[in-house]
Amino acid sequence: RGRINEVDVAALKDLRRRLDATFKTNLARKGKFTASNVRGNDPQFSAAKAKDDSRQTYWATDDGVTDSSLTVEFPKATTFDVVRLREFLPLGQRVEAFALDSWDGNAWKEFATGTSVGNCRLVRLAEPVAATKVRLRILKADVCPAISELSFYKESK
Repeated sequence: RGRINEVDVAALKDLRRRLDATFKTNLARKGKFTASNVRGNDPQFSAAKAKDDSRQTYWATDDGVTDSSLTVEFPKATTFDVVRLREFLPLGQRVEAFALDSWDGNAWKEFATGTSVGNCRLVRLAEPVAATKVRLRILKADVCPAISELSFYKESK
């Protein structure tokens, strides 16, 4: 018939609805971002640049500082099951390995790890995480990281 099957159209519409609902609210927007190191202590590269919704700004560390972390403190316990990471790609892909930790009130607990970030890395969690603080640890990078986004979402079913 030269047409897309109605069943496929319905599935695509449902996928669009789920994506729009999932990524509608970035839970990190209300969080306070801090970093283990900021390039030259310059506000232009501050931790908050990872939550400002701009792909043109980024958190970066000093040259030679590749073992670093970015921490988000939420105003109250926040539940999420999708984490989105993005690097500032005009500087190239830099992160080779990372880990995500949640604060349980007494200690950090690792809940996810991954390799390269690149343009967009989605980390979908098998179980939701509820935390007041979350930390991104850069475990391996060729040069200092340049992270343009660290965001958290609750997947819509």
